[in-house]
Amino acid sequence: MAPTTRTRQTTAAQKRAAAKKTAGSDPLAEFEPIHIPADDDVEEERVPLFYIGTDEYTIPKEIPPGAALQYLRQARESGHELATPPLLIRVLGEDAYMALEQSKAVTEEQLEKIVQLIVDLALGQKEKEKEGKARG
Repeated sequence: MAPTTRTRQTTAAQKRAAAKKTAGSDPLAEFEPIHIPADDDVEEERVPLFYIGTDEYTIPKEIPPGAALQYLRQARESGHELATPPLLIRVLGEDAYMALEQSKAVTEEQLEKIVQLIVDLALGQKEKEKEGKARG
């Protein structure tokens, strides 16, 4: 007798769940389109990242999420090593990237710190925390 009761409860529960689903099942019913401003309408605040001599090189205070999407797509397609230079160019700008590339004075430690900071900022702390949890 117990198995019949469980079946009836399961069937009843399924019917209730189906009724709830159909009652508000259209996720677009009350959806408002998202308006994203044109790039020309966005003011980009920049902050200093490094100096070579007296020349200041800056990055955006907030890196656009599109930079992370581009990096992740390229990393998936060709690996993180090949995805990093386009990210650096996009965030730093061509002039700053070339200044780093051509600098005879920049140390490996300084370069690693700059690159890691840009990757971390682009991906955000949540992505970094996920990687830490996956490793640990």
